[in-house]
Amino acid sequence: MQRIAVFTLGALCLLLSPFTIAAKLAIVIDDLGYNSMPVALSALPAQISLSILPDTPFDIATAELAHQQQRDVLLHMPMQPQGAAPLEPSTLTKRMSEGSFKQTLRHALLRVPHAVAVNNHMGSALTQDVTRMDWVMTVLTEQGLGFLDSRTSVHSVAEQRAHVFQLPTLRRHIFLDHFRTQEFVTQQLKMAVKRAQRHGYAVAIGHPYPVTLSTLQQQLPLLDTDVELVPLSALF
Repeated sequence: MQRIAVFTLGALCLLLSPFTIAAKLAIVIDDLGYNSMPVALSALPAQISLSILPDTPFDIATAELAHQQQRDVLLHMPMQPQGAAPLEPSTLTKRMSEGSFKQTLRHALLRVPHAVAVNNHMGSALTQDVTRMDWVMTVLTEQGLGFLDSRTSVHSVAEQRAHVFQLPTLRRHIFLDHFRTQEFVTQQLKMAVKRAQRHGYAVAIGHPYPVTLSTLQQQLPLLDTDVELVPLSALF
């Protein structure tokens, strides 16, 4: 008599390729707000998420336009770096009292309407500070927002503290444009794709440099068919 194999649903799933469901790639463009939305950025797919610096000339206008384009909006919150560096308006620092710190963050969120999450701008010093990161996560809990750790320091505790607060949490895996050349941005995008294929998802951060935007315009239509470009919130 022929033996008939019977599979449970779980066993069947184990036999399926991990790429049956497309790997997901989220790309965030940081540092917006000082200038109006670049035309080249508006031309990119709506799945590209935008992170906007508060208290800049075009912060509210950029957030409203991004929302109209059905993009995810993030607050790109300035935080204290290691060493001396020019600081953005509304930078969160270790010298602030808890009240001033939280009020500064709440004000910044008003300057970037429709935000679904916050990620840090600089912050290599502040993101290592458990107490200050807990202050950040307290405000985000009040507002019902997620957190993306830009990982400007390998010693960042921001992602871990966000998990403690049970916030939707992600980290940056790839920076696209340390060097502003088409070759480098293309190489970094390929690294992000490979990371997504290997782990199921990846988060890449870039900036509104002309070469970054033009390279994305050229390369995104060429993404492997097993990789899906998604808004950041799709990974939350």
